[in-house]
Amino acid sequence: MNIQRRLKVFFRRLEAAPPAANADEAMSLVCRLIEEVEDEFCPLPRENPPPGLRFTGRMYAPKKDRMYRMPHGALRANARHHRITCQPDGAILIEHVPDFNIVLMKVGRK
Repeated sequence: MNIQRRLKVFFRRLEAAPPAANADEAMSLVCRLIEEVEDEFCPLPRENPPPGLRFTGRMYAPKKDRMYRMPHGALRANARHHRITCQPDGAILIEHVPDFNIVLMKVGRK
């Protein structure tokens, strides 16, 4: 399955998942689902350690060194073509970079 279709599967699964309660739980959900989708549908094996910013054809969860905590408690991660922001209430925002179009908005647990 090509990467565009795998991304669609990832977004569908993320939308269908129960809402997260906080930023850390939301980022863990994003990371877990990316890895699950790639393990299930990507024809390329996982590299360990991940290749960093070099594109191999496989998506990887954002690495810890590409994540940072914002002053108001949100957690932000920069991926190859996306910026992922997980809010303190568990809400998730994924933007496509460089145009910053919103790809996904998911509410957190209330």
